[in-house]
Amino acid sequence: MMGAVHTPVRDRLLNMIKREFEPFRFAAEMLARSAMKTPRAARNWLSGTNAPDAEALIELMASCDSIADEVNALVQQRRKEREGEKCRGLNLGSAVSHGSERTTGHLHSSM
Repeated sequence: MMGAVHTPVRDRLLNMIKREFEPFRFAAEMLARSAMKTPRAARNWLSGTNAPDAEALIELMASCDSIADEVNALVQQRRKEREGEKCRGLNLGSAVSHGSERTTGHLHSSM
């Protein structure tokens, strides 16, 4: 990546989850409740076997400020690395598929 050495996002995410929940006696159960997932899924995250899916990550961010802050910091870091680049989706213009048009940032179907 662009000159700097980065810990992969997956590893950073799992490390922040461990930091937040591992100190507790019933860490997997607490984590599962916070993510609205099963204790088995939470144990897999704590062991590093798997990482949360997008839905679980959003639930964790909603219930745990430190995880939300860390994820937002990752987003800001990526934005800074990509300064000057535009979102590819913003260049839809004539590439919009049949029957829809782009207006003020939203796609609307034609009737």
